[in-house]
This record gives sequence, C-alpha cells and structure tokens, in this order.
Amino acid sequence: MTGNLRSLRLLSLGGVAGVLLAACAGGTTTTTSGSPKSGGSVTVASWQEPDTLLAAGVTDSMTHAYADVGPAMEGLLRAKAVVDVPKNPKISDYWEPQLATNVPTVENGDVKVNGTTMDVTWKLRHGVKWHDGMPFTSKDVKSTFDFWWVKYKDKNPTPVISTSGWDQVSGVDTPDDFTAVVHWKSIFGPYIAFGAGPYGILPDHLLQQVWAKSGDITKEKLSIAIPGGFNGTDTWDKWMVGTGPFMFKEWVTGDHLTLVKNPHWWGSHQPYLDTITVKFEPDTNTQLADLRTNTIDMGLDFRAALLSPLSHLDAVTTTILPDSGAEKIDLNLHNAFLQDKAVRQAILMGIDRQKIVDTLLESKTTVPPDSWLCLGTGGWCQDPSATHTKFDPAAAQTLLTNAGYKVDKDKCGGMRSSPAGAPTNGKCLEVKLVTTSGNALREQQEVVIASDLKLIGVKVTQPFNNPRAGKLFGSYSNGGTLYTHVFDMAMYTNTYSGPAEPDAFYAGYVSSQIPSDANQGQGQNDTFTNDARVDAAFNKGRVAVAQADRKQAYVDAQKALADIIPEIPLYQQLTVIAYNKKLQGFKGNDFFWMNNAEDWYVSS
Repeated sequence: MTGNLRSLRLLSLGGVAGVLLAACAGGTTTTTSGSPKSGGSVTVASWQEPDTLLAAGVTDSMTHAYADVGPAMEGLLRAKAVVDVPKNPKISDYWEPQLATNVPTVENGDVKVNGTTMDVTWKLRHGVKWHDGMPFTSKDVKSTFDFWWVKYKDKNPTPVISTSGWDQVSGVDTPDDFTAVVHWKSIFGPYIAFGAGPYGILPDHLLQQVWAKSGDITKEKLSIAIPGGFNGTDTWDKWMVGTGPFMFKEWVTGDHLTLVKNPHWWGSHQPYLDTITVKFEPDTNTQLADLRTNTIDMGLDFRAALLSPLSHLDAVTTTILPDSGAEKIDLNLHNAFLQDKAVRQAILMGIDRQKIVDTLLESKTTVPPDSWLCLGTGGWCQDPSATHTKFDPAAAQTLLTNAGYKVDKDKCGGMRSSPAGAPTNGKCLEVKLVTTSGNALREQQEVVIASDLKLIGVKVTQPFNNPRAGKLFGSYSNGGTLYTHVFDMAMYTNTYSGPAEPDAFYAGYVSSQIPSDANQGQGQNDTFTNDARVDAAFNKGRVAVAQADRKQAYVDAQKALADIIPEIPLYQQLTVIAYNKKLQGFKGNDFFWMNNAEDWYVSS
C-alpha cells in the first residue's frame, strides 16, 4: 500500500493511462545518454518507513517496503515494466522470469491439469547464490512453499499476512536441484503469483535454523554474514539475505537503509551502481525539497498533488503511472452507525469524488465504479454493467431521513439516530476518519470529505488523529490500526501487487480472512465483510485456469461488493516517481518501484 495495502497490483495500459504516460516527461523510462557507466551511488527517498523488512508481503503489505527490498529480494518471476508488456496481453505476459527460467503455462506444458488437481513445474536458474554464499536450488522453492502453505497449514508460528492457499498446495517435489514441481489439490487459477515478486523465494538454509526452534521468523535471532554487506545477529525482519543485484548492508531506523552491489549476481550484466541508499523522509514535501536541492536523486510516491511543482524542476524527470487500484475509504462494519447500509449509501452519495479529482489531482485520474475490484486489469474481469453512484447530497439526506435519522444541528452538528434505533439509540451520527500521517494530499482530502459529509448530516470527528503509516498498516500482532479494527473509516490506497490477478484480494474480502485472535490475526479483511456471495465468488474464481472461465466469478464478486458497500472508492490512484536526469536506465513499474535497479547508472 502506498499508504498502500498490498494485494496484487496491475498496471493500466489503456484509456487514461495513454494520456498520462504521454504527458509525463521522459515517459516510463529514462533517455539513455551514451553507454551505461559503472560506479557511483544513488539516494532514493521514501516517505513511509516500514516497521519491519518483512512488510514486503510476509507479515505486512506496504508498497514502500516492496520498493525498499526489491533490489535485494527476488522471486521465481517479476512483474514487467510498462514498456515491456505487449499489446493485448494474457496474464502470463505481465511477468518475466527471475529465479525461474520461464513463465509456466498450460500452453508451454509446464502447467498440467489432472482431472480436479494440477501440477506446476518450475524450471530454475543455474549458478545463482544467496548473498551469504549458499547456492540457490529447488530446496529453496520447496521450503518457501512449505513455510507458507504446507508445514504449518493455517497455524504458522510466524504472523504471516495471510494463510490463504494452505488448503490448496499439497506439496512440492524436487526431482533435481533445478526443477520444482508444485502439486495443487485442486485447479487453482492464481497459481502464477505464488512464489513471485520480492520475498517470493526464501532461503532454505535459514528457514531450517528457525524451524529447529520456534518456527517464528520474527522472533528467532540468526547470525548472518554477507561478504561486503550485513554482518550481525538479529531477527529476520531486521536483515535480508536474497539473490538480487544488490545486497543488504544496514538499516538505521528513522534514517536510512543501505544496499550495496552484489558482485556475484546471476544477471546478464553486473549492476552498475555501487550503492543505493533509501533515505526515510517524513513526508512528500520534504522529498520535493530534497529533490530540488539534489539532496536525493529520486523520490518515491509523490502523488498527483505535487505534479505541478515537479513540472517546474528542469533537471528532474517525472514518471506518472495509473495504478490498478484505488484510493478508498474502508468502513468498519462493526461500527454501530456503519452497520446501517443506509448510512454507507449516504456516505457514498455524499462525497463529491469528482471534485477531489478535479481540484486535488488536477483532473489526472478518474472515479472508479462502486466496486473497483478489477480496476486496471485490462478489462478482462470488469463487470460490464458496473454501477457508478453519482454525487447526490439531496438523495443522501433523504436516505438518512427515511432510515430514521433526524437533524439536530444544535447538539450533534448534524443528524442523530431515532431514539428507538438500536444499537445507536438516539446518538449523534458521528464517525472518525483516519489516514496516513504526513501525506499532504490525504490531509486535504480529509478536509473535503468531512465538509461534504457535514452537509448531509454526518459529522466527522475533528481534529483528525492520523497514525503513521507503519501503525495504520501494521500487523494484527503489532496492533495495526486496520487489522485490529480500531477505526471507523480509514482512507488509503489498495492496489494490485502483481499483474491482473483479482484473487490477490481474497484476503481482503473473504469472511475467513477477518483478522482475530481465533485465526492468529491472519487475513486483511479489516472491514468485517461477511457475505456468502463474496465468499462463493472468490472461491469460484480460484478453481479455474482459463481467464474466460474465471471472469464471471469476479463479475459476481463486484456486484456483491457494490451492493454491500464495505468501502468507498474515491479515485484511481497514480504512481508518481521523480528523479534527477543524471540517473539513467530507470523503467516505470507501478508494481515494484525499484524493480530494475541493476540497470540504473549515473551519467556524467
């Protein structure tokens, strides 16, 4: 999540994407001047520091964390940059091999359907070493799948973000060091993303050390020795041992993270840079100031609110990518007022979302349909009859009045429920809104939203009390605001973390994925969505491989979510990354922002 919650993300290639990409300086990749040069360092600013390095999809899901670890941690596949995706792509076309040598599909014979079960064969790269010198083999793939889905099933000692899929993977065979065959208990459509992306594969030799103890990688301290990199003893969430072009050296919390060149990387060329430093900034305005003074070379996740000042920096290239996901407001359905569908409908009608787009985002994006589940997936699973609720404050007020709410401006500053309206029993209609602290655009949005809702009789508590990103998106075990459900309304961005796969949101909507003590805090269903139609649709979408067979399932899910209204989609989010023009080789990727760091170099 950029202030983002991660659940598979997809770039958008048509419509608004074409307009935005054409409008931004440098497009999606820098203009190369001369041959790449080795040496030099780059400082990248990030305004969201994770609480743990495992926030990149293991115990939490922060898009900034994926950027931080991306140059070091690899998976079987990685998401392609925008410019590398072909026209009219299949889901497999969005991926490229990383630790695997090809993308397994039914067409190339590496995915075999056997009645109601399925086998996926992963052919692995030779000559790869982990940063501490141990060889990468099929044992690492097997142990990674064991860690997530086989060894502990749904009772993982590590507070993983979700155990979704544990009842699907039956095991992994390793016929040789460079072949891993994953056995699925049933046909499983989203197989391609399992093991892909940063932290897609974990080192077997380090997992074995943890498994010999408690099994919790966040609690057991290991001694790590990376030649030229980190040397020390700490828990897994404080260091990285990967296979990527850069190696982890240090993390000084509150200040910076340092990655150094991996001289033994397996790629076609050695990384050009010697060092990448991630500098943790308090907010996007500080990033802008530091970019202006050359204190940093790149700023991540600027957001549309800063497009205008960025455009006036002559020495800076700005890349704009429409995300496959939305800035939205999650509604806690256990809140006494928000349990009432009429209140949720009124909030949806009562926020002038187009005004937010026009005034705060320079009309650079669009308002999504009422369910944004398939936003930016190239349209393959979009509901053709999707509803788009319009701004209508008069209708919102009528909804509330018909539901028994009465105007009481003197005592409530808005409306109160009917005295007989259990569970609210005559209380003032007031809710709290939170978002990530330090984000100027979101703070402006809060003011606009509170003003709009006041006009329909819904009071938003002020002053706002916004937690830092690490707290808002923190895991259940760490008391994260979302997953412990200690909010009324929470505004943030949720985007796909990999190509075109709506099953990634299984953990966000299916009822079994509501974090609680009973399930050890696993899952991302922070809204308490509990609907048989949603559960059935996501489960149906899992048991087919062909896209055509899966579309109806996700259309059904969109219809149900649009009816329930567990969230208010505000607009399609944008990824805005700006960097000094001396930095060459960057390719825009809205999934993993530092995805091709091995190609970066500094021109003279």
